[in-house]
Amino acid sequence: MCRAFPNTLKGPARIWFSRLTSNSIGTFKELIAQFASHFIGGHRYKKSIACLMSIKQREDETLRSYIACFNKEALSIDEVDDKILVAAFAIGLQKGKFLLSSYKNDSKTTSVVLYKATKYMNAKDALLVHEEKPKKRERQEES
Repeated sequence: MCRAFPNTLKGPARIWFSRLTSNSIGTFKELIAQFASHFIGGHRYKKSIACLMSIKQREDETLRSYIACFNKEALSIDEVDDKILVAAFAIGLQKGKFLLSSYKNDSKTTSVVLYKATKYMNAKDALLVHEEKPKKRERQEES
């Protein structure tokens, strides 16, 4: 197996293997251990739930931006319970109308929370558009 192993390697792994000194490894098990210890730094580990609990919405951060950040981190966590995702999401939210409504409605799944967040953001955007229209009319009338 030690002789067949190099044929399966490409790129940096092949270079690493070619630089090993002759007879420096006695068994296949030892070869595997050295290979793993050399390339373990490139391995991406899944994050823990604690990372998710530490995400907080900044004062100047929009809900949309917070959701994007939260979702990115949630994807990097392996086998997380949906109830924990919902709780972590709510814990990280800034105090405000959306946080209050999310506690009132007590959503059970992440998809429901994100759906409600999207509806909230769309409603908020629509209100901003309505607030801007009178200002534009006032400017046009002054001209």
